[in-house]
Amino acid sequence: MLVALLGALALLAPAPGGAAAPLTLAPDQLKPGDRAIVRSVFRGDSIEEFPAEIVGVLSGGRVDGQTIIARATSERLRQVGVAQGMSGSPVYVDGRLIGALASSWPFAREPLFGITPIREMLRLFDQPASSATGPAGGPAGVELTALPGGANFGEFHWEESAPAQPPPGGDVPSRASQAGAPVSLPVPLACGGLAPAALEAAQLWLAPLGFTAVPGGSTPDGGPDAASLEPGSAVAVDLMRGDLQISAIGTLTWRDGDRVLLFGHPFFQSGDVRLPLSTARITTVVASDYVSFKLGSRGREVGIVTQDRRPGVSGTIGPRVPLLPLAVRIEGARSAPQRFRFELVEDRALAAQLVGLATLNSLLESGGIGPGQTLAWTLTLHRRAAPPLVLQDLSASESPTGEAAGAITGPLAFLFGNPFERLRLDSIEVAIQVSPGRRSWALRSARLLDAAVRPGGRARVECRIERWRGPIETRLIEVPVATELPDGRYSLWVGGGAELSRFEAMRFPARYRPTSLDDAWRRLGRVRPSGALYAVIVASAPDVTAAGRDYPELPASAATVISSALAAGDLARRAETALLDETRLTLAGVTRGELQLVLTVDSRTP
Repeated sequence: MLVALLGALALLAPAPGGAAAPLTLAPDQLKPGDRAIVRSVFRGDSIEEFPAEIVGVLSGGRVDGQTIIARATSERLRQVGVAQGMSGSPVYVDGRLIGALASSWPFAREPLFGITPIREMLRLFDQPASSATGPAGGPAGVELTALPGGANFGEFHWEESAPAQPPPGGDVPSRASQAGAPVSLPVPLACGGLAPAALEAAQLWLAPLGFTAVPGGSTPDGGPDAASLEPGSAVAVDLMRGDLQISAIGTLTWRDGDRVLLFGHPFFQSGDVRLPLSTARITTVVASDYVSFKLGSRGREVGIVTQDRRPGVSGTIGPRVPLLPLAVRIEGARSAPQRFRFELVEDRALAAQLVGLATLNSLLESGGIGPGQTLAWTLTLHRRAAPPLVLQDLSASESPTGEAAGAITGPLAFLFGNPFERLRLDSIEVAIQVSPGRRSWALRSARLLDAAVRPGGRARVECRIERWRGPIETRLIEVPVATELPDGRYSLWVGGGAELSRFEAMRFPARYRPTSLDDAWRRLGRVRPSGALYAVIVASAPDVTAAGRDYPELPASAATVISSALAAGDLARRAETALLDETRLTLAGVTRGELQLVLTVDSRTP
C-alpha cells in the first residue's frame, strides 16, 4: 500500500526535464462529497493548499464541455472567497488531478467554484503548432469578432452595413451573463509602473476586454525562475514590458517537461497565439464582496504561450517572443526631454489600448499636464515595404492628456481592425511637445470682402476668430478661384479641419471608406490637422472616388463609365458636388466652427 502511494506521488511531482501524463480522474468518476485539495499561491511564490469538496458536475455539450462544481471548506476561503488570479489552480481528489479552478459566482454567499476537467485541458497539447508570427516572429495576436472602438476613426470606416438585428425574441445572453451560470474568473492585469490616474484609464479601457487592471510592482531579484514552476505556481502572460509592465496573472495547472497548461479557461479563446510567458510573485489577495483578486508582479520571462482555447491556455518553457518596440518622447514638460521605452504584444485587440496607456503614463510621469496647456503630438508608424505613416495634431481641452492619448489610440485601433490583412508593424514612435496656455480658437463670423471674383482671381475672406479666454482677432484667408470655373454662384465653406472632414464625408463617403490596408495607410497620412482654418469652394460637378482614388470634376460621360465599371464591391462612389481649391491658414491652436458663404464668380469683374 505504501509503495503504491509513493508511486502515485512520484507521477504527480514536477519534472522539468520530462514527465509522464498525470494521474487523473474524469468527471464521471467523481461523486458529491468527495474531498479535494486545491494548490495555489497566496503570498510570494510558495504554493499552499486549501481543502474543498465536490458538489457535482454540470454536463454541457461539445462546445461548453463539462464543469465540475466544488465548494471550498477552509475558513480562509470563506473569508477571502475565490479570487481572480486563482485561474488554473490544480484540484486533486485522492491524489489524482481532476482539473483547474476556472470560474465562480459573483456575490455568492459561499466559496463555490467551477473546475475545467484536466482531460479537456490535456487536449491542448495535441493542437498543431501555428506558423503565424508578428514582428520578427512575434505574437500572432488575438482575433476578436468585435473590437472596442476599432470600427471607425473619425469619419473613416471600413464598410457600410446595416446594424445587426437581434434574433427573434430578443437578444440571446452570453453564458457569462445568464443568471446562475458560473463566470470565468476575470484575469487580473498587474500594472507595474502605472500612475494612479493612468490605472483608472486602464480599468476603463481594458474592462470591455474582460480584464481587471490592478496595481503591480517589480521583483527586485528578478522573481522565480523556470525550474521553480510546478502545478500551483503563479505565472504571468506579458502584454507590455519596459518602463511599464502589464501582465495577466494566473496559475499553472500542469507541467509536462517543457510543456505547461494554465488558467483552465481561455484568455480570449483566440486559438493560435504567440505571447510571452513569465513567472510571477504574489503580494497578497485582496478580499472583495464582488470577486476577490490577487495582487502580484511579473517575474522572469521563461517561455511562450502558444494555444488559447476554451479549456485553457498552453505553452512551452524555453522559447522567447520578440515584441513590438514603442518609443515615447515628451518635451516641454520638464527642462530636459523625457524618453520612455516599451515593448508590447502586436495584438489586434490590445495593441492600440496599450500604446494609449503608455502615452498617458509617460505624460503623467513627466509631471502631469493640466487644462492650461497644449499638446502637439506626432504618431509615427513603421511598416515593412511601406513609407512611414506620420499623423500629427494638437490637443487643447479640459483634459489634454487624456485627449491626446485617445487621439493616438484611434488610428491604431482602426488600422488593427481592418478586414483585409493583419497589420504588422516594425515599430511605433510617439513624440509630444508640451506648451503653456490653452491654444484653441472658435470661428465666430466670416464675410467676403469682394462682391464678385473673376475666374483666376482670389476670393478674400475676413474671418473673426476668438481665442479661449482671449480676445477676438481678425484673419484674412485668400481662396484661389480656378480659371476654368464658369460664372455663377457657389458655396464657399470656412471652418476647422474636423468640421471640413465631416462636411466632406457627408458628400463623398467613399473617400473615408478605404478599400485596402495600403489605401487606409495612404489616406490616414492626409488627415487634416486641427490647427488651421480651412476654406473650400463647393461646386456642382460630377466627382468619382474609385478604388481608393479620387477623380474630381470629370466630364459626365467619363464619370459614368468609371463609376459603373468599378462599382462591383462598392469600390466606386459618385457624387454630384466637388470641393475645389482647398486653402489652409495655419493657426497656433485647435480651430473649431464652420460657416458657409455665397461666392459670386463673374468673368466681367475687373
